[in-house]
Amino acid sequence: MQVADGVRYFQTMVPMRDGAQLNTFVYLPDDGGQSYPVIMQRTPYGITNPAGQDITDPARGWLPDPAAPMAGAILRGWRDITRHGYAAVYQDCRGRYGSEGEDHAYGDDAPDGFDTLAWIDDQPWSNHRVGLSGSSAVSTTALAAASQNHPSVKAFFTQVGGSSIYDDVVYEGQSIEMERLWLWIAGNMPGLSPSHRQAVLARTGLTAAELDGVAKSALDRNAALVAAQSQWPPFTGSADWMRLPLRGYPDFSVVQPYLDEIIGHPAPDAFRARHNFRSTIGVPGFHVTTWFDIFLTSVVAAFTELQERVGQQRLWIGPNAHHFVYQTQFWPRDPYWEWFGYWLKDEPAPIMTEPPVYYSPRAWVPEPDSYVASDWRHARQWPLPGTTEHRVYLRGDGTLGAAPDPAETGPAGAARSFSYDPRQPVPSLGGRNMIISSGAQDQRPLHALPGYGLVYTGEPLPADLTVAGPVDVVLTAGSDGPDTDFVVKLIDVHPDGSELLMMDGVQRAMYRDNTAEPRPLTPGVPVEIRVGLGQIHHTFAAGHRLGVVVTSSNFPRRARNTNSGHPVLADDGEDDIRIAVNTVQHAGPGPSYLVLPVLP
Repeated sequence: MQVADGVRYFQTMVPMRDGAQLNTFVYLPDDGGQSYPVIMQRTPYGITNPAGQDITDPARGWLPDPAAPMAGAILRGWRDITRHGYAAVYQDCRGRYGSEGEDHAYGDDAPDGFDTLAWIDDQPWSNHRVGLSGSSAVSTTALAAASQNHPSVKAFFTQVGGSSIYDDVVYEGQSIEMERLWLWIAGNMPGLSPSHRQAVLARTGLTAAELDGVAKSALDRNAALVAAQSQWPPFTGSADWMRLPLRGYPDFSVVQPYLDEIIGHPAPDAFRARHNFRSTIGVPGFHVTTWFDIFLTSVVAAFTELQERVGQQRLWIGPNAHHFVYQTQFWPRDPYWEWFGYWLKDEPAPIMTEPPVYYSPRAWVPEPDSYVASDWRHARQWPLPGTTEHRVYLRGDGTLGAAPDPAETGPAGAARSFSYDPRQPVPSLGGRNMIISSGAQDQRPLHALPGYGLVYTGEPLPADLTVAGPVDVVLTAGSDGPDTDFVVKLIDVHPDGSELLMMDGVQRAMYRDNTAEPRPLTPGVPVEIRVGLGQIHHTFAAGHRLGVVVTSSNFPRRARNTNSGHPVLADDGEDDIRIAVNTVQHAGPGPSYLVLPVLP
C-alpha cells in the first residue's frame, strides 16, 4: 500500500475463475475510513497514462487532463473519485496490457466482471455497494458486468457504448458494421498483452520475430486504411479496404484472431445473444449518448427496456457524434456525482426529482466549439409522448408525397430500378460513424458516383416539421438475385441546395425478418423490407425539403453485400461478386414509404 496526495493505492492481480489474473489498481481515500462504496471501471485501453507504460504502477493510473475533465473512457479518474469518498478500482480487461489471458473483445467481460465484483466484495475496504462506470468500450464492459447481477452492484453510469454489441451495432440491419470494427480492432493491437501474444504464437507456430513483423504490417495496414479517407472518392480506391474475403484478413486476423469469430455470425444466434447484456440487467442505470453516436440505438434500447422492466433509469442525449460527449460544453451539467451519491451513499440528488429523459432538440450543431447546452428539454419517456405517425410516400417520379393510387399507371406509380456493383460501392460520407468522418454532411459530392441509387425529394415544407423518435422506411422492393442490401438515407435539403444527411440505415434482404433463418429473394418478386434509420430529434425548417435516397451500399460504414446469397458474407471472395439490379415499387404490388414520428 502506497500513500500520496491523500490517497492510498496499490496494484494486485485478481484471479478469475479459469485461473487468469487481471491487472488491477485500487485507490482509497486516506481519511481514516475503514470501508467505502466502490466505483469499478474495466477497460481495454490501458489503466495507466500513457497507456502501455509502467502498466503495473498505480502511481501512473489514468487521470483525465485537467483541461478536459470529461474526456476519457475511464470516467472522472481516481483522484476525483476518492475525493468524493469512493474507492476507485481500475482493471485491464483480459488479454490487454498487464492482464493475463487472451483478448476476445467483450467475449469474457461478463464473467470477468462478476469475478472481479466478487473479489471486491471480499475486501475489507469495500462496504458492499458498487457502481459500474465507463464510456464507449468501458461502457460495454460495465454493462457486461451489470448483466451478471452481483448483489453488490447498486447502479451504473455508462455513455456511448453498446448494450447488445452484436445485434445493435456490429450487425445492425444484419449487415456487418465495418469501419469501427476494422479500425478499432487494428488501433487496439498495441495493447494486446504478453499472454495474448503467447497464445497467438502457440496457435500459429510463428516465431516471436515473425509475429513482430506481422504486428508491424498490421499497423501499417491500419495507417493505410485511415489515409484512404482523404482520397476522392474515399475508401473505394484502397486495396486494403476493398479486399475480400473479410475472414482471414491479412495481419489483423493473425494478431487478433477473434476478428474472424466476430464476423461469422450473420443472423441472431447464441453467440450474439450472449452479448445482449441489457437483457438481464436489474439495477438503476444512467445512459448517455449523442444523436450521431454509432451506439445511439443500443443506448436508447437499453434505457427503454430497462425503464420498463426495472425502472429508475435516466437517458441524456446530446447533439453531434460519438466523441462530442468528451467535450465539457456537451454537458448541461455533470450528473455523475449526483447519480452515484444517491445510489451508493444515500445522498439527496436533484437528478432523482427530474423527468427521466433529458435531450438536445438539435441533432447536429455545426460549430461545436461554441456550443452551449442551454436548450435541452426534459421528457417523461422516449419516444416522446404526443408524437403521431406521419407517412410520406416514395413515388415513381422521384418525388415524396401522398400515396400513389394502387392502380396508378403513370410516372408516380412506376417502379424504379438501380444497379449495384459491389466493386463500385457508394462511399460513406457522414452519419453515425465512430472513426471515419461523421455527422450531418452534404451528400452532393456523391451524386456523380456510380450506383448512387434512387433519389426522392419532397416539396418545400410550408411550416417547420419536428421529427422525434425512431424513423423507419418501408420498401416494397426486390432484386434480380438472391440477396442484396437496401440502404436508406434521410436528407434535409436546404434552400441553397445542400443535402445534409440526418439519418441512415441498412437492411440485408435475405435476413429481412431479423431472424436466424435466411429467406433468399426470388427474382422479380417484390417483398416488404423495413429499414430502421435509428432515433432523432430534428426540425426540418419551413422552406426545406425532405429527401430520401435508396441505394445498396454505404462503404465502409457497412461491409459490401456481394449479392451472392451466401449466408456468411465474410467468406465471399471476388469470384462471388455479382452485380444486382434492385427495384423499388411505388404502387401495384405495394407502396414504399417513410414513417416519421412527428410532434405537433
